[in-house]
Amino acid sequence: MRRLIDKIFKDADKRPNFFAPSLPADLSYSELNFMTKRGFLGKKLSQYLGLSKDEGDFLFYLSLSKPFFTNPDRENKGEFILYLSELMLKWGEQKLDIPHQIKNLDVRPDIQNAMLKAYDMYKNDLFSSPDAAEERPLVASHCGEQWEVYRDVMFAATQGKFLLITEEEVSKYKEGIVLCEGRVKDRSDIPICRNLAKEKLESEGLSQSTIMSWLLVLSEAITNVIKHAEEGKMTILKDEKNNEIRFVIEDKGPGFALKDLPKKTLLAGYSTKKSLGQGFTLMMKMAKRVLLFTSPKGSTLILSFDIHKENRDELGNAG
Repeated sequence: MRRLIDKIFKDADKRPNFFAPSLPADLSYSELNFMTKRGFLGKKLSQYLGLSKDEGDFLFYLSLSKPFFTNPDRENKGEFILYLSELMLKWGEQKLDIPHQIKNLDVRPDIQNAMLKAYDMYKNDLFSSPDAAEERPLVASHCGEQWEVYRDVMFAATQGKFLLITEEEVSKYKEGIVLCEGRVKDRSDIPICRNLAKEKLESEGLSQSTIMSWLLVLSEAITNVIKHAEEGKMTILKDEKNNEIRFVIEDKGPGFALKDLPKKTLLAGYSTKKSLGQGFTLMMKMAKRVLLFTSPKGSTLILSFDIHKENRDELGNAG
């Protein structure tokens, strides 16, 4: 018993190995709340900029050390990131168009992209956006008449190339032989997934021109996960029954606002605060069909391709 008591008190004497700031005196609840949000946002920005977890943790604690980071030296990476986080939160309090403010900010493109991604991911949690309720994606499993109208109109307008699907329907399109799987978390995963997909598609005897076209679309889909979601997964399936190859891209992002989908799917180059650029139009041009399930907890994008004879490599056919 004595040994147990000694061990407990010995362990209690150990000090945690992290930076613990001295909090400013007489903090109000609202000030502490703001500093905490700023630290969380700074941690996320550092993550999207490729900084280490330890650097992100340091920024969170640094945010608690003082109420404001006004006009910091840009060479001081940590304080500058917290300054940008502070700007975003203040824009939210002022009910400004945050993506517009970010795009007009004099910072590097990678910093702008990180800020836009952070806004997309946490706009309903951190920012007082007047359109926040409006921008929440309509959950497909809660369909309703409005969702069905959007689905039918977009399906007809794209001549059957684009289809909104429910969560229950996703499993139907995931049936088949799994050719390969890959994680999607940062930019280094793009070439890894591309090379993995290329190897498996070549083993199916597809022509090089077909493979390159399909890989272009795959890169677009994976890049969108990195831009707009925390992480995702790529799965390539072969459905022998329907003579199809399908790319299934799943993510843990905030989903797509239903009201934006018609413009994104029907207008080439349409750009919004959740911009996909040429994404959907390119996908519909290259794929047999594009299917999308979306919710505030994540989305599943399915690209379906026909395995036509003309897609087969001549040497493979000769064999």
